[in-house]
Amino acid sequence: MQNPKAVWSVFFGLLALIVLVGIAVGARYYEEVGLVEAAIGVGVGLLLSFVSLSLARRARFDYQRTLGRIGGSAIAAAGRLLGTAGLLVAVTAGLAIGVFAVLTIVLD
Repeated sequence: MQNPKAVWSVFFGLLALIVLVGIAVGARYYEEVGLVEAAIGVGVGLLLSFVSLSLARRARFDYQRTLGRIGGSAIAAAGRLLGTAGLLVAVTAGLAIGVFAVLTIVLD
């Protein structure tokens, strides 16, 4: 493994998506998962997505700095893709939770 930042980027991107999907499934099937727990889960997914994107950027920089000798360009691109997907899902989920919270407050 010559470019560990690229591998870690993929790991954190996958972890972000797993957390976000897990929160969605948990909110759907378990009564114990409420608005606060879902918001915390979305925040964790958002943070993991940012970590993935940051590591992908650093891996790409290392690749360019070493003129490609370090390798990992494709893995860094996959990490950037997973991080971007996690970011989009987290922002969408955050907006949905915000709208739900406002509607819950207004309708109560």
